[in-house]
Amino acid sequence: MALSNKPNSSQSYRVWPVFMLSFVRLFYVSIFERALQNYLYFVMDVHESTLGFISSAGAVSYIFAPVLGQVITSKLGIRNSLILSSILTPILTGAQILIPELWFLILCRVLLGLSLGIFWPNCMNILSKWQQISSVERSKKNFKNFNFSWNVGFISGLLVGFVWAFTWSDYFAMVISWLLSFLLIPISFFIKKESSDPISIEITKFQTEDPISHLDIKQDMLINSHTPMIIYPILFSWIGIMFLATSKSVFIFGYPILLKAFGSPSYLSYLVQCGLQSMQLVGLTWINSMNIYNRKIASLIGLITVPIVAFSFVLLGNIWYISIITAFVGLFLGLIHGTCMKIMLEYGTAENSTKYSTINEVLVGIGFGLTPIIAGYAVEIYLYSIHVFIMIFGLIVLALLTYISRNVNRGEH
Repeated sequence: MALSNKPNSSQSYRVWPVFMLSFVRLFYVSIFERALQNYLYFVMDVHESTLGFISSAGAVSYIFAPVLGQVITSKLGIRNSLILSSILTPILTGAQILIPELWFLILCRVLLGLSLGIFWPNCMNILSKWQQISSVERSKKNFKNFNFSWNVGFISGLLVGFVWAFTWSDYFAMVISWLLSFLLIPISFFIKKESSDPISIEITKFQTEDPISHLDIKQDMLINSHTPMIIYPILFSWIGIMFLATSKSVFIFGYPILLKAFGSPSYLSYLVQCGLQSMQLVGLTWINSMNIYNRKIASLIGLITVPIVAFSFVLLGNIWYISIITAFVGLFLGLIHGTCMKIMLEYGTAENSTKYSTINEVLVGIGFGLTPIIAGYAVEIYLYSIHVFIMIFGLIVLALLTYISRNVNRGEH
């Protein structure tokens, strides 16, 4: 359907294809990624170090993907670029099932990561264009619906994946989720063709967490917005984001390895990852209602809690405790993430620059891309080595951010 932007405006845009694309993509990929890694590790019995390389390939390539995506988009346009990405996605996804060789898996995942450089930035470009022909209320509603679509897709996908893996197998879940990815193709053709008028997209700011499995996008694009969070040094955001990406990568990558070590079924990983993401969403929502000073305190509490949780795994070594607490730790990751993300976005808004979001993307790519590679080798030496690292790294980051934010006091609102 077409929705009008403002009263007395002749321009219109069609919203549902973008929301459906984000929902379907996150729904299918949340199942496929979990099922593929479980299948490789529990059924094909690949080494942890090999699993680390496979897990990291797409995230590493995404560091460079937006640059390539911008070049392709300049040639094809936004709509055609999204159609291309939607066609490539099921091809590259299915190839991983047909030829599960290490070199081929890595190649497919690198190409899939590069294709995301066409997909997510162009979704945000479309939202940016809508904003320029919309009222403030409609713009906020568009961003809210967009966030809702991918969040529901990601979380519901993991729940459905759990049912399929529990009832049948990870391989069944992987194949069915791949078939669902073909829905992206017909949906992409419903995207309305953009006008020939050039529209600047410099105001687009977005943040991805794990670019292969999900992203966290928040609206902060309103003209003349206030930017009180720039009272924090930008280093607070960059260091915090590095810790977030590294620690979340450790918890997600390390949990299936602990499951196998304790002889527990692989399908539990769907539920725990779903719980972690759901709790992180709660943390992200909660942090937005806090004032400047309370965001600092909430972040520091998160930085205290995450290392304690990681160390408790070493001390207790109980898989049911680990399962529950891994899901719950998402709340504290959300508090850290929300604060750091807000700082980064407000710096970009204050200076009318995308350099902060670009640096943020690189840091996220490094955290999610390199951590599984190193962790894969580390757990082959000592099962809990990566959790000991998070404990030490977290305490160092806690000390650094406490010092960096020392001038943010209780009087800030």
